[in-house]
Amino acid sequence: MIFGFKQKLVGALLIPLDDETKGLRLNDDKYSAVFNNVVLDLTPVEFRLLKTLSDSPGRVFSRDQLIDRIYNDRRIVTDRTVDTHIKNLRKKMEYAYAGEEMIHSVYGVGYKLEVDWTK
Repeated sequence: MIFGFKQKLVGALLIPLDDETKGLRLNDDKYSAVFNNVVLDLTPVEFRLLKTLSDSPGRVFSRDQLIDRIYNDRRIVTDRTVDTHIKNLRKKMEYAYAGEEMIHSVYGVGYKLEVDWTK
């Protein structure tokens, strides 16, 4: 049991069997994320990426800004590496949000997180 509810393994995600509340809960100490009562199986980089975007919903981050925030060790990565992490994060989150895209691309600028909780 994680977060007090039963779960079953489905692909890269743990799907809860009980109904809970909508929303995104991030635990910085455990690097864990729960989105709409679905435990997301994130890599540390994906977690930091989601944390950065969720700390400022609606704000557009350039790839360079995201690289600076998600790679603490100052390794050399290309800006397209962020695209791959975004793609993987979108796949993991889509199960919990009925196929709606929450991470939006802003052409020529970067990415932003926008979630409509009324759906």
